[in-house]
Amino acid sequence: ALPCFLESLQISVSSSDPASFRLAQLSATSRERERISQQQFSKRSIIVRRSKASMLQLFRTAPAMMATRRLCSSQSINNPVKWGILSAGRIASDYAKAITVTDGAIASAVAARCPTKAKEFAALHGITASYGSYHDVIKSPDVDVVYIGTTADHHFEWAKQSLRAGKPTVVEKPMTLRLSDTQELIDLARENNTFLMEGMWTRCFPAMHKLRQIIASGELGQIVYCQGDFGWKFPTDQPNDRIWYKESGGVTLDIGMYCAQIGRVAFPNGQLKDVRATGTVKNGVDFSVMATVTYQHDDETVEDGLLQFAVTGAANTEERLVIQGTKGRATLDAPFHVPERLRIHKDQGRGETEEVVYDYPLPNDPFGVWNNPGSIGFFHQINEVGKAVREGKTECDSYTWNDSLEVALIVDEIVDQVRGGESNDLTKSACQ
Repeated sequence: ALPCFLESLQISVSSSDPASFRLAQLSATSRERERISQQQFSKRSIIVRRSKASMLQLFRTAPAMMATRRLCSSQSINNPVKWGILSAGRIASDYAKAITVTDGAIASAVAARCPTKAKEFAALHGITASYGSYHDVIKSPDVDVVYIGTTADHHFEWAKQSLRAGKPTVVEKPMTLRLSDTQELIDLARENNTFLMEGMWTRCFPAMHKLRQIIASGELGQIVYCQGDFGWKFPTDQPNDRIWYKESGGVTLDIGMYCAQIGRVAFPNGQLKDVRATGTVKNGVDFSVMATVTYQHDDETVEDGLLQFAVTGAANTEERLVIQGTKGRATLDAPFHVPERLRIHKDQGRGETEEVVYDYPLPNDPFGVWNNPGSIGFFHQINEVGKAVREGKTECDSYTWNDSLEVALIVDEIVDQVRGGESNDLTKSACQ
């Protein structure tokens, strides 16, 4: 068991010896031209389901809720947070477009390994400065926050450079390829008193905030288990695609963290106890994975909580998430990583539930075409980062350093177990 897991991840351990580091960890337990002005309303529907013939439907309307949040009103408009983008790839393009529709934010610089590509990217997204060197963006006085959208094998290197320069930094998922590197970045951010966030944008959606609020309220009772899935068809006819990179490719490092992060949502006061995974390997990387993560509680009378999920590169899955409690369940409708609808089913007896639906639609989309579906939702994260940086914070409240560390540990375990490496029995790693 890991009763001291969360605290232990924050201790300072030398990263010069990755093996001893890992053992210590385991044993220690907009731009203004496209303003979004339309208010989005959250409609709450209540449906009482009966197990027999009858079905009674009632509808209520919840208070209006804005789908977007202004950072600091006139201050953010007159003094926007300026983003520098490292990479001119597909996800960086989506991020730049999302910045465009976010009040109080502007993309001021972009860099790519090819200067011509950076210049084309800048012209496409209306960015003033373009460079052929990532260093130029990091050192630019016209950049307030650095977004690292490179392939995952370069995240660690450039995040270090950005943090050493004292620049608030957002690193696309995964933050790094291993737990020890993630800890090193967090230690560096703490030493330099600099903002750092892994880009788990799902946590910034209003539906996710509402879900966490409901779980904390006890409305669902004690959470028993969570089940989720995420899959998309890998390009099997493109052997050079980044998804097949031996170090940074595979389904777990690509999308596994979307499911793994749910454990901290469902069991906010639990401690990671065990990670078990099985799966298939294709072209040297994990291709399909089924994982079970166990959480224990300080109160020994409370049953362990379970998180079970499947991720795959073989099929486009439904991508739905269910969190089951002793008094009811919560469902994030597909696609749950871009959650627009949260459904709460309150237990009224066996076969009988009362359903409450919370809708949080994405804003009107001025682009229509994105490299990844729902990417306009990045604006939630862009808003939260801007607010945190303005307030002088070093972490984002929606996805903290502890969140990144726990997910990195889970991902490490899954990759090791599925690819045939040595697995670590977390149940034998109690604080001593």
